[in-house]
Amino acid sequence: MKKLELYWRDLNMGSIVETNWDMRSSGNISFKFDYLAELSENKHLADFIKFSIKDSILLDEGVQDDDLIFAQAEEEKKILDLIVDTTTDWYILDEKGEKSIILCPIFHEDDQITWMKDSDYF
Repeated sequence: MKKLELYWRDLNMGSIVETNWDMRSSGNISFKFDYLAELSENKHLADFIKFSIKDSILLDEGVQDDDLIFAQAEEEKKILDLIVDTTTDWYILDEKGEKSIILCPIFHEDDQITWMKDSDYF
């Protein structure tokens, strides 16, 4: 099991223990901030994490039309900058300090996370 650090820009969001790896990797994350706090110090990221968890629950329940949720997010314009996949803002650092650019990760219930390396950068 690899231990990694998840970053968005210069902010260390948390430590990840990778439990599964394939084309997409997944694992458990220990957040460096309380995203459930009403007045989170990183409100923008907290809103995104909550949105991502809600979205992954709907997908797990078989909701096929994900566009409805993303349309809501686009309308609110709150978190799109975190979702865009043409950015190098999301990355992980391994135990050796090597950086890997990843696509926007998906957060799940129970501190689970899924991510995928950006093929343009690895």
